Amino acid sequence: MKFPFLKLFSALLLLSIVIFVSSCDVSNKKEEYVEPTNIEVVGVTKWKDDFRSAYTVTYDSGRPDLHHVENQWLIDHGLIMDYEIVSYNFDRFPFMYGILKDLVPYGFGIFGHGHKHDDHDQFGYEYSLNSFTQNYESMMAHGILPVSYAYPHGGGRLPETQQALSEAGFLSGRLFEPIFEGYGPYIMPGDETEPPNWLALPSLRMEDIDFEGASEHVNNPAEFKEHLDNSIDLGSWIITTYHGIGWDGETDGRPRDWGFYKRDNFYEEMLYVKQKREEGKVWLATMDDVTLYTMQRNKAEWNLNKVDTKTFELFFDDSLDNELYRMPLTLELLLDSELVDKNMLVIAPDEEVLYEKTVESERVLLNLHPSGVYYRIVFN
Repeated sequence: MKFPFLKLFSALLLLSIVIFVSSCDVSNKKEEYVEPTNIEVVGVTKWKDDFRSAYTVTYDSGRPDLHHVENQWLIDHGLIMDYEIVSYNFDRFPFMYGILKDLVPYGFGIFGHGHKHDDHDQFGYEYSLNSFTQNYESMMAHGILPVSYAYPHGGGRLPETQQALSEAGFLSGRLFEPIFEGYGPYIMPGDETEPPNWLALPSLRMEDIDFEGASEHVNNPAEFKEHLDNSIDLGSWIITTYHGIGWDGETDGRPRDWGFYKRDNFYEEMLYVKQKREEGKVWLATMDDVTLYTMQRNKAEWNLNKVDTKTFELFFDDSLDNELYRMPLTLELLLDSELVDKNMLVIAPDEEVLYEKTVESERVLLNLHPSGVYYRIVFN
């Protein structure tokens, strides 16, 4: 006698066992599944490497060959300053281009200062445009890509002079006064992301009191330190303008130069800058670098895509000419806590490893050029 219901019961029992086992497998798989970690781009820091403020030293000296002592002291201490180029003089003595270019690898900057050392406000738009263009082209001919400029004789106050400078190709222009049209000496304080006029940047006039007794200028390290501390508090950029460092009629038997500043006072100020840099408070930068960094930062855009649990693609761009706008920008990233202690690599499109480091905290700073390419970020 056959019992069909037993066959049905057996089939149902077998099916139940299969379903139960399958359910256990799925459950186990869920327990093994790891939720992808995540990273977030917070933004580009206001100043490179997230320094609190920025500082630029400009030296209006057309004779870099006479400042070997000061230059070597700066190099020995890991410090820098910017030198001028008056192209009429440099074209007659081309060896001076070589001196400045030899300083560039140490971080020194170079700015335009006119074809001749003229107060361009006194000569009108056409003269200014011709002078600025000659200055620009001479720098280019010697392998220097011009960005910033400083007006001789306190010029650059007139709109037509500033227009000529812009049309010649320069991106920024430094004045010789701490406050211009109510703005300065602190550039881009607080939440400001750009100066009101790139072609009229204020600067602190550094001048020993023994030169002309002008107490309205910055005469000594105590006054300078007060300005630098104020700039740090404001998160701003300041520019100083020096003349005749060490050419005070006393140091090394040198004669007096126009607007001189005592060498020991300059050294004291620069050591204070170095201290503040080591504390993460001052980005000591060339006028070119601050100009480019700020302009690129204001144009920067990014897009971050997750590829898998440990790989991300970062598109970074500023829509600017990569040859001229050549500064890397500091990106701030926020990582999931699970990524701390992991190895982090940043890889360029050509597979060059740009960054490799063990993650020490959830906040990471990356210096990348916004080249309009995809960078790969990998954790392992």
